[in-house]
Amino acid sequence: MTDQNNESGLRERLTENFSRFTKAEKAIANYMLIEFDGLAFETAASIAETVGVSQMTVGRFLRTIGYQGFNELKIDLRNEIEAKPVLVSNRLERIRDTKEQAGRWDSFELEVSGLQSAYQQRGTPAWDSAVATISGASQVHVAGFQTISGIASSFAGRLSYLRDGVYQQDGRDGTFAEIFAGTQERRCLVLFEMRRYTQLSHVLLSAAVEEGVSIVLICDSHCYWARDYTEIVLPLRTESGLFWDSQAPFSSLTGLLLNDIITHIGDTVVDRLNRMRKLQDRFGAFQD
Repeated sequence: MTDQNNESGLRERLTENFSRFTKAEKAIANYMLIEFDGLAFETAASIAETVGVSQMTVGRFLRTIGYQGFNELKIDLRNEIEAKPVLVSNRLERIRDTKEQAGRWDSFELEVSGLQSAYQQRGTPAWDSAVATISGASQVHVAGFQTISGIASSFAGRLSYLRDGVYQQDGRDGTFAEIFAGTQERRCLVLFEMRRYTQLSHVLLSAAVEEGVSIVLICDSHCYWARDYTEIVLPLRTESGLFWDSQAPFSSLTGLLLNDIITHIGDTVVDRLNRMRKLQDRFGAFQD
């Protein structure tokens, strides 16, 4: 093992060197970061198959980050990896006891895995940064295009109940002037993205980087380019076995994120909610 391995952990080296990796290397690094706790159970072949590259490419990447092979990487992981909790109960195993029933539950297991990936984000450095950034920004701009736009709209709507200065961005004006034309400091962009990725996301993120806008990127686990724009990345497993990838993990994560934002903001949330209730009563927004 090289001296480089002793200087910093695998997770740190993947993150610190991410921008210098090639496209294929970024795909491998992104997968390793997302599935970090399970890497000890992987092989170079299994990673290659999942990511969609050759086993030789994985081998070259391992040498690039200081390992002669996957076995050497596993030795280095022993002090970094914590046991991965199993959230699927034995009841599910009993339900799936027969071959006839097993096929019916394949998508369910994938959905559960996706929800688990949302809960695994909570308490990570990226999560804590996301909570602090969204809570402390003077303006929060929320965007998500195409099929993910509904998730972005829901998050923006619920966040606006907790604090002011929340704006949903759809790009219809062709300028995103609310983000870039003003002089507000501590602006934050929360972007939701999942395959197939839109070119507009790249353009918006590039502009945000140039303008010094903080970025929180909530995306699926295949979004290898996410860390090109920000270190605050919350990746989710969205595979479903169905025609569309699952958006359930996004809904779960936003619920958890809003909950922790409430805790971070503190007592001012109560004042905000009281004002919102008075406005609802005044305009008759809701019926008892």
